Formats: sequence, C-alpha cells, structure tokens
Amino acid sequence: MPKVSILMPACNVEKFLRECMDSVVNQTLEDIEIICIDDGSKDATGDILDEYAEKDSRIKVIHKPNSGYGHSMNVGIDNATGEYIGIVETDDFADLNMFEELYAVAKRCNADVVKSNYYTYVSHPEPQSTYFEVLKEYDLYDKVFKPVEHQDIFRVRPCIWSGIYRREMLLEKKVRFAETPGASYQDTGFAFKIWASAERAVLVKNAYLHYRTDNTNSSVKAATKIYCLCDEYASIDAFILDNPEVKEKVEKLVVSLKYESYRWNLFRLALEYKYAFLLTMHKELVEAREKGLFDKSYFTDRAWENANRIVDDMDGYFDDTCRGELKKYGSVEELSVAANKYWKKSKKLQKKIDDMEASTSLKVGRAITCIPRKIKKALRK
Repeated sequence: MPKVSILMPACNVEKFLRECMDSVVNQTLEDIEIICIDDGSKDATGDILDEYAEKDSRIKVIHKPNSGYGHSMNVGIDNATGEYIGIVETDDFADLNMFEELYAVAKRCNADVVKSNYYTYVSHPEPQSTYFEVLKEYDLYDKVFKPVEHQDIFRVRPCIWSGIYRREMLLEKKVRFAETPGASYQDTGFAFKIWASAERAVLVKNAYLHYRTDNTNSSVKAATKIYCLCDEYASIDAFILDNPEVKEKVEKLVVSLKYESYRWNLFRLALEYKYAFLLTMHKELVEAREKGLFDKSYFTDRAWENANRIVDDMDGYFDDTCRGELKKYGSVEELSVAANKYWKKSKKLQKKIDDMEASTSLKVGRAITCIPRKIKKALRK
C-alpha cells in the first residue's frame, strides 16, 4: 500500500502542467501513487500526462469525458489505494518535501487529517510566492483535536489541497465530492465533510503548496455559477442526514456557515443577479428558522441581525444593501428588465445542465471512465 495517493485533476492546463508534475514526481516521499484524472481536456494535457506515466510507474492516468471537478475527484478517490490521500490541482505546484512532512505528522499523531498553510503564487510580472497563514486564528498548531469540538475550524477557507486525509475515513464516512457541472466550490462541501468526520486532526504552521492566483481560466465569477454554493450546501445537508452521530452537533453550525457563504456570494454578484439569489437565500433561511435551527451563539451580533432581517424583511434588506447599485439603473423598471433577462438565461442554462446529466453519452462516458485511452481508441474504430 502506498503511503499517500496524490489526486491530480486536470482539464486544459497544458500551460502549467509540467511545472506541477515535476513538483509531484520529485517528492522526497517516494512511496506514493499519483492519480491524474484528465477531465476531457481539449489541449495537450492528456498527452503530457501520458508522457509522464510512461516514465514513472507510480503514475496512473485516467482519461474520461468532461464531467466536472467533483466527478473527477470521486473517480480519483475510487482508484486510490494509499493510506492517505492528498490533492494537487494541476495549475499549482508543491514543495518537494510536502508529502514527506505531512505524512510524518499524520503517523506521529495517528491523525485522520493534517492541514497546513499555503503560499499564494503569481507568475507576473515576476514569479512570487507569498506565505498565507490561513490557520493562524485557531491556536491549534501541533495539537491533536476533534474538529466538532472546535467548530471555528469549520470557518477556515477550504484549501483542500493543503493537507492529507486518511483514506479509510473517507470510505467509512462516505466523504464524496458533489458531482455538479464544472469546477465551482466543490471544495466547500468536501472540506466540511472532512472536519465533521475526523476524530483526530492536526494543523501545521508550515506551508508547502503554491496556489496559483493568476490563472484566468479558474474563475468562479461567471453568472452561470451563482447557485453552485446552494448545491454544495444541499450536499452538506444530505451528508449530515446520513451521519446522525454528527447531525445534532453541527446542524445549527451549518445554518450560520450557509448564511456567511451565501452573503459573500450575494455581494460578489452583479446587481441584476442579486435579487434572484437573495430570494433563494431567504427561502432556505426561513426553512432553517422554522425548524428551530437559528441559534444566536453561532452568529456575530451583526450577522444575527442581518440573517433575521433577510427572513423577516427581504425586500427591505435588498433595498438597504443595494441602494447604491440601484442608482445606475435609474428605475425599478429598468432593474426588473435586467433581472428578467437573467432569469430567462438561468432557466435555459438549467435545462441544458439537466439534459446533459440525463444524456446517454454522459452515462456511458462515466461507465467507461477507467478504460485506458488505447482501448477507447480501439473501441471507436
């Protein structure tokens, strides 16, 4: 059994791929397996991965039709055989000692999860990595702790690629990625499920992973992605229903996390999209309050006031928070026209997604996910 299985999802990343692959194949921890999942790339990504696999028997390349980040990661988990699982996204790169050091901590502490800080990286105007201490607020470095007993840790940025996870825990607790289209926020649900499942977690102050922030193709700001957070929280809700031993401990926490995430999403949207998203936010918060899941102890005073305002007076909240942006439309009628255009666009998009999910070609594509490329070519002849 390899010590660590490193999952590397890849889609049209030929520009960054060699730098990333070199950082993984040259890890000082040699007892690893490297699982590369080519998600229907249209550039040279697949060929580059095959090239590396021919030179290193530890590399397994899985070519599959494009079906999104979540499905790619689940394919990786299903094919992993290591004691722990790590993730390196293929537009980033890792320090060569990353997995040796994380694995050493995991073994010393018998940990289910080990998380580190990371670097933000830009390549222009000059290559530069900047240490980002995302874990500094939690005062938990080098201590073994149970996340559900230290619930502030659920509020940390997901950064799922800065740690390793015991594979046996993922399988036992059925920790999976939401298989929504594209690559938008699937780390949100996965990170929550990890914290909720782990009995023994450790935080490390060092950073090892260089997270690229200047890849324009990785943007999650497209209008078509504004409801992806809702899908992630639906997967979180389903997960805690399937795990009653953690449900009572985290279900009120989830409501406050949902409020924070949805509010962040609301304020990054263009105005014509805001009202429709706020309506979704309102409905979900109303449902949570009716179930008795609103608990002031999980909110700041300001957040508590705003969450209740959204439930009780959504239109007033919208008017107060978006008043400045409303001016550019000149009138409510102009805003209504813009919002209606978006609504029609989103309905058409949802139909396309539904058709894609129901298509025979996608189902067949997923069924043959693990067939090597050469066999696929033979089947097409």
